[in-house]
Amino acid sequence: MKAAIWLLTLFGVAVALSIGADHPGGLVSVFISGYRIDFSINFAVLIWVASFLIVYLATRAISSLYALPQIAKRWRLQQRERSMHESLLNALEQLMTGRFLRSLRSAALTIDSANTLEQLTSESVSAPKYLHQLKTLAHLIGAESAHALRDIATRETHLQAILKETSEDSEAAYETKAASLLSAARWSLAEADPVGALAWLRELRSGVSRRTLALRLKLKADRLAKHHLAALETARLLNKHGAFSENAAQGLLRSLCTSSLNDCYDQHQLQQTWRLLDSHERSIPDVAIHASERMLSLSGSSQTALTWLTPIWNLMITRPDALSESEQVRLIQTLASHLKVIGNDKHWLTVVDQARAMNPRSALLQYLSGMACMYNGLWGKAQQLMLEAAQQLNHSGLQKAAWLTLAELAVQRGQEAEAVVYWKQIALSETH
Repeated sequence: MKAAIWLLTLFGVAVALSIGADHPGGLVSVFISGYRIDFSINFAVLIWVASFLIVYLATRAISSLYALPQIAKRWRLQQRERSMHESLLNALEQLMTGRFLRSLRSAALTIDSANTLEQLTSESVSAPKYLHQLKTLAHLIGAESAHALRDIATRETHLQAILKETSEDSEAAYETKAASLLSAARWSLAEADPVGALAWLRELRSGVSRRTLALRLKLKADRLAKHHLAALETARLLNKHGAFSENAAQGLLRSLCTSSLNDCYDQHQLQQTWRLLDSHERSIPDVAIHASERMLSLSGSSQTALTWLTPIWNLMITRPDALSESEQVRLIQTLASHLKVIGNDKHWLTVVDQARAMNPRSALLQYLSGMACMYNGLWGKAQQLMLEAAQQLNHSGLQKAAWLTLAELAVQRGQEAEAVVYWKQIALSETH
């Protein structure tokens, strides 16, 4: 459409010129020193147009002549800029391919080109607006290459140059600084310096510090520094972001919870740490059992520990397949230890006996019921249940404990011969 309009316009101008040339409308007289020179109006218009073109072309030629130094300077800057881009791309490519020494040299060449560009620019020729960003990126690539080469001094030189030259006025400039801070934290972790890594991460803005990459680095630093509660909080955030698979998240939370419980050195600290765990973490069997075991080792309240174990106990009764065999054994052992500390407890005696009645074939429940009967003074029933459990248990530790309990009961009743039989069973279980 545009071409058609131009064509019609050209035809219109041609028709107008032809009409004007065939029908001159008058004369143009020029008086010079008493002389008169007459021109046709067409010739006068032609002279006026030619004069305008000559003046215009002469002006453009003079301007181009005076602009030659500026054009040459701009051309040199463009060549330097292209060289800087080429060396930066080479540095990045060599870093990714493992040619760290070459990458370090290419990064240094990029920085030199950027410095030269800054020196050559003036008010008439401005530097590219992304020049500062490219320079800091070259410093970051050089620092990464130096870190791979174990050249700590060169790495720190590049890092300090980034932190010194990077301002937070623009978002792009801060992103470059944030990248350098994250890299510095990662380098500190590689050197087993979690305190330094956490110091670098604390310099990030709140928005950047909650990104998945920053949270992963913080998690590693907290675990390496044995800040288990802080690591647990970070792991929760990562789990919300979907950073781990379900199995990996479960294993990580279980490990951090047990480590946090191990950091407790008295009963009150243990209870406070338990309250810091959320409901999902408390429902993990290993975590609840470990907390109860920790309460035993600290000589704390067994009643409190039993309240922690109650959800896991109910889960084992209603859904036995929800707990592994090792978890069931640990649960039974921990419950038996706490019942021993409490002594006479009719509530748990009834609870365990009802569970055994619901599943009479479970050797683990028979063992626990026998223990509960013994601690409540029901010696005859305890002996009967423990004898059945000892013959059915597959776990060597529980079986040995059952024979030992039977031997103690026999000694209390004065049945030395029967106690000797049970002692022999203990010896046989140890040999096997």
